[in-house]
Amino acid sequence: MPPLTRRVFTLGAGAFAAATMLPGCGGGRDAGEHIVVVGAGIAGLAAARRLADEGLRVTVLEARERIGGRVWTDTSLGVPIDLGAAWIHGTDGNPIVTLAAEAGVKTVETDFYDVVLYDAGGTVDAGAVQAAFEAWDEIAAELQALSEQADDNASLADGLAEVADLDDPLIAWNVRSSVVAEYAADPGELSLAWFGSEGEFDGPDLILPGGYGQLAQHLSRGLSIQQGTEVTRIADAGAGVHVETSTGTVSADRVIVTVPLGVLKAGTIAFDPPLPEPKRRAIERLGFGLLDKVVLAFAEPFWPESPDLIGLVGREQPVADLVNGLSFAGIPLLVGLRGGHAARSREALSDRGAVGEVLAALDAPEPTGSLVTRWAADPYARGSYTFLAVGSSPADLRTLAEPVSERLGFAGEATHEQFFATVHGAYLSGMREAERILRSRP
Repeated sequence: MPPLTRRVFTLGAGAFAAATMLPGCGGGRDAGEHIVVVGAGIAGLAAARRLADEGLRVTVLEARERIGGRVWTDTSLGVPIDLGAAWIHGTDGNPIVTLAAEAGVKTVETDFYDVVLYDAGGTVDAGAVQAAFEAWDEIAAELQALSEQADDNASLADGLAEVADLDDPLIAWNVRSSVVAEYAADPGELSLAWFGSEGEFDGPDLILPGGYGQLAQHLSRGLSIQQGTEVTRIADAGAGVHVETSTGTVSADRVIVTVPLGVLKAGTIAFDPPLPEPKRRAIERLGFGLLDKVVLAFAEPFWPESPDLIGLVGREQPVADLVNGLSFAGIPLLVGLRGGHAARSREALSDRGAVGEVLAALDAPEPTGSLVTRWAADPYARGSYTFLAVGSSPADLRTLAEPVSERLGFAGEATHEQFFATVHGAYLSGMREAERILRSRP
């Protein structure tokens, strides 16, 4: 089993920071029906694109001064770096592959088997690494068997305690890399009963050297997007919907809410009438994880050119993995990943403190540039992506996806039962809600 299988939120998320309000979609045969989409992330852009292409009048309300949401491509280090979503996970049947081809976006395959591990003594013996991977493969199979018998209150930590020697530093690294950094949550937070229940597309993982923001820009072409417009209240008046924002009230025939689960959990958007009890309970039960990045650029590489991934073994390591920028950007760049509690506890660090930790772990020279993410502190994200927490189940994802009425629907990765926590899940959820509206028209 490779150290990573479904990396959703590694190098980056989102649109170029320079994105500006784009012109309206103009007319259309049904321009009298007005649809408001809350959020210009991938789910919102997908829904708006589909509806606008069918001639409906669509307005996208985005709180940030950029589009993309948890897709955010930064170019301040001289090369596009995704600070949120970074990979297309699986190629066979993945709609993001089709979207990238339509947009003319270059992709590069990432091989997560191509990994080198380091501990306090230097490079870990390749044979020991292979043996640890084989042991982790056996542990994963045993966890699967345990999950089939687990009750709703059992955590992945409970399962690991039965089948894994967590005192083995290489097994502990596998947990940090394959679980914590992949699911953006710690084993004690993850449901054992539903661990690994998400769907996956076959085929390799692809990274976008030019950044995921290219896809956000492609989807947004010609859409009416009001940036810097924070939604504070949504009132379903029966005959229509009134959306109160930081810049005024917008009235519409229908609204699609695509904000992250973390924002719904925070309750910063009031709903009138209140959301149904089952939906509120689903929001409470589902987990919303955190995966942060520390990006370091150097004048010269001091690491091997070939591995796609570098792992740091040891309980006190500041990051579990570093993605090798030589393999996707062609420059000496490392992107450190940390998830769960390790990420939350370090968001209080200054940029200098966060960078300094990683430099010390690597015994590295001063970087020529750096970037540090804090997705939990972002008021319009409040974390990275959804996971099935102890006490939750896929039924909560289904409940979150259900429209409150024909006028008020929900999309976003947290509303896709099979592909939650992925860009393709977000995209498919936006298309789902757009199709629901289109089917309901005379």
